[in-house]
Amino acid sequence: MSAGEKVQNIHVDRLEWLLAHGMIHPAQHGAGRKLQRDCELAAIGGYASPAWALGVPGGGGRGRLPSDVQCDAIRRMNAARVHVGPLGFRIIELIVLDGVSLAEASRRLGEPVAKMPLALRVALDSLASFYRLA
Repeated sequence: MSAGEKVQNIHVDRLEWLLAHGMIHPAQHGAGRKLQRDCELAAIGGYASPAWALGVPGGGGRGRLPSDVQCDAIRRMNAARVHVGPLGFRIIELIVLDGVSLAEASRRLGEPVAKMPLALRVALDSLASFYRLA
């Protein structure tokens, strides 16, 4: 590590850090948390179900169907993606869901670092509107 490099804690909760440093407001934070919850619910797979619920062994390889809760979470995530827009949702995905830093998100998107805080706030405002928090 060179003398000019900053040490970054990769285990930090990005939403909490952004809120604690005054970069987002509570409604934006709440919208991010709701999206995280929907993402978790949408991704729940067979590991969360008892073995007998996954199908009969040797029964043609059919897996279990997604639950109503999982389907609802998938629908909400898709609707949020449409509501926020493709670039805004990608910014939210990177920072809120994947936990990357603002600098890393700007690098991956090919956008200036200085633009990222405002772009994130606009995207989170739209997400808060979607979840009826703002």
